[in-house]
Amino acid sequence: MRQHVNPEWLTLARELRGMTQQELSKKSSITQSKISRYEGGITEVDTNDLEALSRVLGFPAKFFYQTGHVFGADSIEIFNRRRKRVPVRDLKRIHAIANLYRACGTRLCYAFEQVDKAEIPIMRRSDFDQVSDIADALRSLWNMPAGPVQNLVAWLENTSCQVHSFDFEIDKIDEVVHWIAPDPAVIMVNSAAPADRTRFSLAHALGHLVMHRDIAPYPEIEEEADEFAAAFLMPERDILGSLEPVTIQHMLELKQVWRVSISALIRRARDLGVISQRRYTSLFQHLSRLGYRKREPRPFSHESPQLVKMLVDSHRTQLGYSDHELADLLMLSLEDFHHWYSPRKVIPFPGANTTADCREAEPRSGESESCESQLVGKIVAL
Repeated sequence: MRQHVNPEWLTLARELRGMTQQELSKKSSITQSKISRYEGGITEVDTNDLEALSRVLGFPAKFFYQTGHVFGADSIEIFNRRRKRVPVRDLKRIHAIANLYRACGTRLCYAFEQVDKAEIPIMRRSDFDQVSDIADALRSLWNMPAGPVQNLVAWLENTSCQVHSFDFEIDKIDEVVHWIAPDPAVIMVNSAAPADRTRFSLAHALGHLVMHRDIAPYPEIEEEADEFAAAFLMPERDILGSLEPVTIQHMLELKQVWRVSISALIRRARDLGVISQRRYTSLFQHLSRLGYRKREPRPFSHESPQLVKMLVDSHRTQLGYSDHELADLLMLSLEDFHHWYSPRKVIPFPGANTTADCREAEPRSGESESCESQLVGKIVAL
């Protein structure tokens, strides 16, 4: 039976490279009209044209024969933490990356399983009095210790979430979540954001996964995810007694303990009734005057995702895969495989124009143990 090019993966490859149809037409010498018909599934892709598209887009030909669907930003299985007015090209590029990581992650998991893992339950807002009750219930279900969450990435990876950190090349998107069952959940966070914001974004993503799976978006959905994140990272019963006095200096001290931003601590103090709205407004005005709304002092290091790295390394060590074979398994060029899966790198995409330093952060001072040791789940061959 003859295979057919999947037009959705042709579109994904183009969007992943940040190209328009017109730009792809110019580089491939294929008319835009043809490309439009190919991507729309109206015309079967010509063999010679596929070779040209493969060469220009930098994917092996078999990449375009993949089965399955590509999911866009409007799918109910996908969530974003973003500001308004994100350029369409950037949004499409980042969701193309999420789809790619989802497909590759499924292949990486095929020969392995993670045992002793926790689960991400569904907890509907309508079943609880407050969103904070959901955050408390999840912490209890996971047997989490009281107080600050020491390594949120490790807790997520223990549920088989595949966390990826890289520079989105745009500061208007903080996090993207894809969970298309039965594939593992994929969470991507913007490494260009400070670590305190990234941790809040991860907790925000977790809130979506717990509360909003298979639910069409509604006006309060992002506010609920933010409320969940605050309650999950700063449980009322644990933080309430330490919030006062609510001053910038004291919030700076608490920031190092709770690993959240000064802004998040001040909001939590207001939401828990420790300070008035007037005092809250005054403190945020003070933060603005100090320039702390854009970049806070006393930053700490990002948490380092380990699960995907462990899966890749297990293919090498347990199954004897070479990097060429791993690239072939993931339907990537060797260059792209090294680009997206090399250890200790979180780097932008081929052809991107950026001067950002995307190197992975070193562990915090005094944190000698690898994050890998904090994973409860283990990777074992089937």
